[in-house]
Amino acid sequence: MTSLPAERQARKGLGAFYSPRSLVEPMVSWAVTTPSTSVLDPSCGDGVFVELAAERLCELGASPGSAAELIHAIDLNPQAARMTAETLSRILGVPLEARAQSFFSLEPPGTLFSTQVPVDTVIGNPPYIRYQEFTGLSRREALARATGAGVNLTRLASSWAHFVAHAVTFIKPKGRLALILPAELVHAAYSAPLRRFLRESFADVAVISFRRAVFPGAQESVVILLASGKGEPHQRLGLVAVESSQDLQSLAEVLARAEVFQNGSEPTKWVPGHTGNRSALFLARLQKDGLFCPLGQVGKVSIGFVSGANDFFVLTPKGAGALGLPKRSLRPALVRARQIPSFLLTRKDIAAMQKENQRCLLWLPGQSLTRAEKAYARNGEAEGIHERYKCRVRTPWYVVPGVVVPEAFLTYMSDTVPRLCLNAAAAATANTLLAVRLPHVPVGLRKAFVVAFYNSATMLSCERTGRSYGGGVLKLEPREADQVLVPSVALVRQHRGELLALGPRLHEALLHGRATQIAEALVAVDKVLLGSRMADAQDLSEERAALAARRKLRASSESLVQEMLAFYG
Repeated sequence: MTSLPAERQARKGLGAFYSPRSLVEPMVSWAVTTPSTSVLDPSCGDGVFVELAAERLCELGASPGSAAELIHAIDLNPQAARMTAETLSRILGVPLEARAQSFFSLEPPGTLFSTQVPVDTVIGNPPYIRYQEFTGLSRREALARATGAGVNLTRLASSWAHFVAHAVTFIKPKGRLALILPAELVHAAYSAPLRRFLRESFADVAVISFRRAVFPGAQESVVILLASGKGEPHQRLGLVAVESSQDLQSLAEVLARAEVFQNGSEPTKWVPGHTGNRSALFLARLQKDGLFCPLGQVGKVSIGFVSGANDFFVLTPKGAGALGLPKRSLRPALVRARQIPSFLLTRKDIAAMQKENQRCLLWLPGQSLTRAEKAYARNGEAEGIHERYKCRVRTPWYVVPGVVVPEAFLTYMSDTVPRLCLNAAAAATANTLLAVRLPHVPVGLRKAFVVAFYNSATMLSCERTGRSYGGGVLKLEPREADQVLVPSVALVRQHRGELLALGPRLHEALLHGRATQIAEALVAVDKVLLGSRMADAQDLSEERAALAARRKLRASSESLVQEMLAFYG
């Protein structure tokens, strides 16, 4: 048998990320264990998984004809399906068909209209479509398939999660699953139902994470999921981290050094290499004891206003003055995370922004426009602002809806640590920041509450609840932010004086943004809030630091690759 590099190169041109053999070969060897193992790749793409599966089956003693009958390949892209079928046919020397259809349109085995037989193993690299673009019929089909499998995913779930849930329904009892998946599997809140489903569906689940980027240029980090014993009682979860895909050549050794969690003791997130299990239990204990609670119990997080054209609606003081816009129509507003100085935004801070002529004034006219405002609106129409998406769906187009003055702001994308900032400036915010209402935190406790936010338990909760994105940033969606654990109002009230006394130190640390200073400030808050529990707090601090470091390491790895690509052209 021979591989066909030229055809594989052509398949790469279809637009999918190419899965390197160093990554796929050990996965296929693990998944295909006998010459009679039946295989399904539900999104075959460039065909590397099924090509290696064919080689593996023949190595184990299967005839080319038998191997062809055992391999099932599907892809939504007709060209990918055709190329995969042609390549496998030439490798095996017998005709082989790869179906061109949506995997979500395929009925699970055993259902009324199904034509698919169950298989011993499912392998592959499912497509990744973010929830924002995952819409229409394909999304409705995917939701139906996931629900049919018993997995209730939220609207934040990307396509791959539904794909995995559907794929499990095609596996025979005692069968296996070997997939390359986004790292969101191990840490994203929306993946929690899927993690639970996988635990309940397989006896053994193993996840391999990578410290270095596997797909240079891809924004998402990836993991390998290996699950075996379909339908048998769950026994253990194994988590392990390796440097790169090259380390998988000794897959058995990698799995042998995995951190193992027995049934019932798994961490809420499947991130290897740290004290996640102890930390998960400690966070749960803090919540059970009433010391911490989800942010959504004391407040509500939402996105800021969506203007549709911040460069038009949020002006500099000089720009607003030159246009003659009345002061009564101008509201202080933030449009960038860097406009949050530390944990407190005051009117002096807004005045400083205005003095520096920053964009910090939202034009929010009343029902009757002045002559200057009418002229500005006409200018906007001349520039086509009124035809932009968010503008054209509202009447009048020039009045930005949903403008509120929240009690606090929370960074949507964070570097060192997420920042909660008390809004003492009566400012609004664009959707570049999250707006936090705090109706259940008394006015006199709000400043202390915001200081208390900067503790190791809350910072770790942010890391575990949010998502790691390209560039080493941590992203928190509103629903995820509502789940972040924060000190309870009772705990803040108990330590109000001590927390306020830490304000200046915290301000300096956040203002200068030095990681060491911020870490020291977190420890100081920990000592106030956790007291005798500082040994456990140390575990939280170490895990938070490890997760943050992993984000940054991936970012630096991606940056280095981009620099090399730019250098070599």
